[in-house]
Amino acid sequence: MNSRAVGSLIPPPRKYLGGSLNRIIRLVSREREVRAAVEDDFHHFRVALRHDGRRVTDVTSDTLRAPYTLCSAAGARLDELRGEEITTDLTKLTRHVDARSQCTHQFDLACIAVAMAARGEGVRHYHAIVEDSTTDHFRATLDRDGARVLEWQMKGDDILSPDPYSGRTINSGFTGFVSQYLEGDSAEAALVLRRTVFIASGRGLDYWVDKLPHAIATGGCWVQQEERHQQASRNKGTTRDFTGLTDRLTAEDDNWLGW
Repeated sequence: MNSRAVGSLIPPPRKYLGGSLNRIIRLVSREREVRAAVEDDFHHFRVALRHDGRRVTDVTSDTLRAPYTLCSAAGARLDELRGEEITTDLTKLTRHVDARSQCTHQFDLACIAVAMAARGEGVRHYHAIVEDSTTDHFRATLDRDGARVLEWQMKGDDILSPDPYSGRTINSGFTGFVSQYLEGDSAEAALVLRRTVFIASGRGLDYWVDKLPHAIATGGCWVQQEERHQQASRNKGTTRDFTGLTDRLTAEDDNWLGW
């Protein structure tokens, strides 16, 4: 979900909700399959990835909740990951596949699933939180498997602290920074939190976005490309607020993840 100004479509100021954007990502890896689920205020997706121990052999996705009608169709684009070598280097995957031709969130989830496959059997649980603020200063945190692994002090799109993120923008160039200076779990965590900060900008704007008939042509993902954004109708009323209700995030995925 992109709520930034596009052309003359300038969104009004966000409503201050006095809570936080919460995003949960859960992954389970068994034998030659990884199942992954993500849910937040705006999205709920599942991705199942199969591999032969060296390369991705199949990727499927399921859309449970999404902002636009074409988001589910975008999941078919994950076929581009077939044949890719399983690796914990997420930036390598983004170099091979154009993320703008994908659903951003399903592609992110699939890439994390690839990394999970490379690590072997196990489980992983992320909880990212971006606090609401009445100013452009706010805090973003990330817990992995119940332990705090990142805490950013933010001013708009800029990370104020801690090092080595101080002075970095989460906009253009951030993935390059991650590729050059971080690796493995640290790189993955930074990319997960960065995406959560991006989508948090949409909190309190659902009343405006729901008035739009279709997606905006930002070019940021498959749905938002110029040639199809008008066919991506808005799924009105799909935004949720999980402040104080984080136990409900991905609760519907318990059985699916426990196969």
